[in-house]
Amino acid sequence: MSLWEVIWRIGLPLLVVCCAATAVSIAVSDPPDKFSRPRGWQWAWLGVWLLMAGEAAFGDDRPWFERAWKGTAALLVAVAAAVAAWRHYRWWRNSRLAGGSPRPITRPPRSDS
Repeated sequence: MSLWEVIWRIGLPLLVVCCAATAVSIAVSDPPDKFSRPRGWQWAWLGVWLLMAGEAAFGDDRPWFERAWKGTAALLVAVAAAVAAWRHYRWWRNSRLAGGSPRPITRPPRSDS
């Protein structure tokens, strides 16, 4: 097996899984107010996640190792997103409760013209 085959078959999957594990670690350790919902081009990450999860689940022509690392990476990314969203929701709910009831939205007074 050549060096490029080793990098492509072992190094790249290992790098992808490590990056996904790092995403979980960042989701757990970052402050919950730093969470941002996808806007614009960031929805492309959802497509990448769906492709990896789909190939892991339904990739009959793929070798078992490829299906395993894609499934592991997809699972870790899903866990990271779920943890970050849950922590942000809890932070948002607690900050609203601590600040009292939200100010009512009022309309500016109409002019008599």
